[in-house]
Amino acid sequence: MLRPAARPGPRVVVFPHAGSGARRYREVPAGLPPYVEVVGVTLPGRERRAGCVPGTTLARAVAGIGAELRAPAAGRTVFYGHSLGALLALLTAHAGQARCDALVVSCALPGRRGFPRPDLLGTHAGLTAVLALHGLAADALEDTSLPDARRTLAHDLALAQDALLAVDGLRVGVPLTALAGADDPLVPLATLPQWADLTSGPFRSRQVEGGHFFPFTAAGAAVVTEELAASLRPSGPRAVPSLTP
Repeated sequence: MLRPAARPGPRVVVFPHAGSGARRYREVPAGLPPYVEVVGVTLPGRERRAGCVPGTTLARAVAGIGAELRAPAAGRTVFYGHSLGALLALLTAHAGQARCDALVVSCALPGRRGFPRPDLLGTHAGLTAVLALHGLAADALEDTSLPDARRTLAHDLALAQDALLAVDGLRVGVPLTALAGADDPLVPLATLPQWADLTSGPFRSRQVEGGHFFPFTAAGAAVVTEELAASLRPSGPRAVPSLTP
């Protein structure tokens, strides 16, 4: 639980980026009203699950997250995912175990199409390429000399490769808002409109000043909060695609 609500009501579920735990996101939605409950997803190997060996399969991760969120919120529920978390949020929403009324995602590739070498995904060479983008060697998953944080990141990146493949052809039926950092070196702006293909509901996109971790700046957090607040309204966000702040 990142922030309990003052009274039963709507809920935001935060899906963190690779290598991170939910606690880092405490201040990102801090501007939401106090009646909004904020909970975070925690993968093995960090925070409250630090005693668990890092690494899991995509199917197990999605099923476990859905089971933990199965208890319904008293009001509207929005999933917010950043980078790897965006893919996990989408897959969890599609699985249908937990209530999700809208999705807000930031700084994530919309499947294999946005990857520099989509033909490599699902192979050892593809995993090597994913690891290299984050400064990790090809043997990072087996390298016991790596610090715990780097080993956790490596396992999350392996999960990310599987998630990029899993979202291809997938479509959810809820409103989806996709955000991108204007200077993000990992997620090209050209991929932002492609998130529209992953929902049959209203879609909106927004370019935000900053890089891959813009949500952790004051201005970036304000944008995320604004979009979450819009998605929490019964009418949902405006279904008007836009590439401007």
